[in-house]
Amino acid sequence: MPPSLELKKTGIRFGGLRAVSELDLVVPDNGLIGLIGPNGAGKTTVFNLITGIYAPTEGEILFNGHSLVGIGPTRVAAAGVGRTFQNIRLFPGLTVLENVTVAMHRHGTATFFEHVLRIGRHAADEAHAVDEATKLLDTFGLLGMIDQPADALPYGLRRRLEIARALATKPRLLLLDEPAAGMNPSEADELMHLVRWVRDTFGVSILLIEHHMPVVMGICERVTVLDHGARIAEGTPHQIKRDPVVIEAYLGTDTAAQGHANGAQEPV
Repeated sequence: MPPSLELKKTGIRFGGLRAVSELDLVVPDNGLIGLIGPNGAGKTTVFNLITGIYAPTEGEILFNGHSLVGIGPTRVAAAGVGRTFQNIRLFPGLTVLENVTVAMHRHGTATFFEHVLRIGRHAADEAHAVDEATKLLDTFGLLGMIDQPADALPYGLRRRLEIARALATKPRLLLLDEPAAGMNPSEADELMHLVRWVRDTFGVSILLIEHHMPVVMGICERVTVLDHGARIAEGTPHQIKRDPVVIEAYLGTDTAAQGHANGAQEPV
């Protein structure tokens, strides 16, 4: 069985700037992999390459053995790649339930015109979407909030809703872009357990971008580290947090050396 996701020497240039350079990255089937690096390292650009927002200028991107290059975001999503964003992108004018049912429409049987005119199979599709969305929200502990506006939820619950909405598209690969951003330590710890639970419960492969190192080190099976668009390290969390190249990339040579001289602990 091929890995869920494989990037082979993948790169992209924007004019004279090489944003990602010859990146090799593998997400095994049902794997939970971390992608980390300093600000501006190219992590979100990698997500944009995988989801078809950008087309690579070099290399290959394979999803379950099939190329994603050049097919565009809509077909990438239809193939089974779901995504969340660093900045939450819920529909603020819609309820919690509506945010999830909207994501389910691509699995319906009604035609575009049946939905527009609300005829034919439209009613059956809507009923099925509401039923499935309700079950999903119940699973995520959001059932009691289905009629609330999405933007009225506390921050941590909005993150939970965003992940639920991504799963409503029935992905086989889920890309999470800094899901712990803006969370306090307690919320981040809860999210860490939620991400692992999502992987195990829904059987999806997960690629996770995160700056909150306790989350990365607590749940990821392997971690890839980017700096200036290039992979500088790859290994288990235990290996990564002790890698001197990674420490230098995060802290800088002088700062890292001073920290070790003063007995400072390595970043985790």
